[in-house]
Amino acid sequence: MDLSLRLLQALDAVAAEGSMTRAARTLNLTQQAVSGQIRQLERVVGTPLVERRPTGIELTAAGEVVLKQGATLLSSAQAMVTEARLAASGRPDPLRIAFKAQSTAHFMPAVEAALRAEAPDLEIRPIASHTLPEELDALVAGRADAAFLWLPIGDDPRFTVHPLLPEDRWVALPPGHPLESRTSLRIADLAGVPVIGPRDGMPAAVVDFWFIDPRPDGSRAVFGPQASTPEECLHLVAAGHGCWIAPASTVTYFAHPRLTWLPLVDAEPNVLALIWPRHAANPMLHLLLEQTRRTLTPLPTATTGERGMNTV
Repeated sequence: MDLSLRLLQALDAVAAEGSMTRAARTLNLTQQAVSGQIRQLERVVGTPLVERRPTGIELTAAGEVVLKQGATLLSSAQAMVTEARLAASGRPDPLRIAFKAQSTAHFMPAVEAALRAEAPDLEIRPIASHTLPEELDALVAGRADAAFLWLPIGDDPRFTVHPLLPEDRWVALPPGHPLESRTSLRIADLAGVPVIGPRDGMPAAVVDFWFIDPRPDGSRAVFGPQASTPEECLHLVAAGHGCWIAPASTVTYFAHPRLTWLPLVDAEPNVLALIWPRHAANPMLHLLLEQTRRTLTPLPTATTGERGMNTV
């Protein structure tokens, strides 16, 4: 049986993304290459594994079986390679992970515990950061091997990107704001409300996404004062300078005695990803990705419900 692990990786990506095009981006291949790999895998198995529907690509019953069993093969193969490299080199190099505390606190400690169980000699070095430029610079400069960060990062071919978890967006409002009595918000409700956050040094596409600019009706966002850290954003909101649009995980991590948090129900969700340089050499990166996907759990329901969270 001519069964390549590359074919199983292609099916895994297609199943996760629901699209040949998005799977191709995840695998850093062309759409044609991914489609060819799926057809080749179907020839090996002898039956269709995917089917195209209006909502996207879905697996057939046979495809679900191959996906499940293939995940075991991929995991075993990666474990084999990791163990062989450790046997050859002795103690592994430290795994340096850049992260934002507010976006990883609900899962990163469990990921580290899973990594230590799998590779007891592995030293994990967390590197805290506040902004996207800080994280990308740490990767490019070689200070970090991988980073947990929010997409998008702009059109940057230097990195391999693995989307992990979508999160709803929430809005922090200052005390006494006319919208604070609402239970949820829509983008149109923020017309004329200044939006606080970092902009300098950020790719235009990233600024447009975080500030929702332009708005669905074609109007432009109002830019409030800039802030580099979450603490600065929260201070500026509390002082009445505008609102801050942030992922749901931020709501649970940063309590503030004066702010109201409300879900932004019609905004495109944030997506947390694990990325590393395209030509990264640390053999533990794929183990990090595997254990993260196994360990990652949805946010507590208290931060993703329909009612606003008033911290007064």
